[in-house]
Amino acid sequence: MRKGFTLLELLVVVGIMGMLGVAAAGGYSALVRGMSERGAVASAASLLRAAKERAQVDRSPTVVYCYNRLVKEPTGVDDNGVVVGVMTAVRRAGRITYTTGGDVLYDEFADLDRNYEYETSTTDLKKGGGFRLFRISGRVNKMEYSIVSDRVLRDENNTVTVFSGSQQGGRTNLLMSAFVKTGVTSANEAQWKIGDGYGMEFAEVQLPDGYIFGKTVPSQAGRVTVEKVVYFDPDQDSTETIDVWSTKPNASGMPQAFKKAGQASADNDKGV
Repeated sequence: MRKGFTLLELLVVVGIMGMLGVAAAGGYSALVRGMSERGAVASAASLLRAAKERAQVDRSPTVVYCYNRLVKEPTGVDDNGVVVGVMTAVRRAGRITYTTGGDVLYDEFADLDRNYEYETSTTDLKKGGGFRLFRISGRVNKMEYSIVSDRVLRDENNTVTVFSGSQQGGRTNLLMSAFVKTGVTSANEAQWKIGDGYGMEFAEVQLPDGYIFGKTVPSQAGRVTVEKVVYFDPDQDSTETIDVWSTKPNASGMPQAFKKAGQASADNDKGV
């Protein structure tokens, strides 16, 4: 009667176990990758859906900027660069009706000092905190904004002299407050003019690590590339989509688009 196993039999068993382990690991990696892709697409679709619903509820257009930001450039073969895909949803709030030198932005139809604290000196305003005021002017595939103070300017006499609707071309003193720019936003700096729509962001989503919008990666750290601008009009049904891609580093460590993960829209959270 034979007892035990021969060396050959043991080697065969070990080999089979190794192959099963490799197959299981590959299957698990594919499962994790699939879940990550679906999660990235679902995150993008969720914000698009929220922006569309916001436009319909508020009866005011919303805009979603889909862009990629290079967080860090590669510094060596063992230190890859980092890029992230970001979505910013903006609600249009009004229009610029007057501006002084581009640094002070008035909206004579908005009671800004009722919604914000106010100061009577631009110098004091430029020392405080701020937020992004987005310029919304037509269906342009770019993102422009200025950093403005989180407080507004109110004239010391509670009036400001502006051109009004007088047919004689006269001037009228109006009780108005205004946004004050606090700094420059580099390549994205908005050049404001009368009639421009403006808006504030109400939501932002960053894709999981390794995922971007489209295939374009900025070449310098801190720079952004706008892949798409999605508009939602309260009176029209938008069917626009945005592609989500996974990335991998190239030979120099710079992230690059690798594989399309899916396509997100306000009416689809699973991707195509």
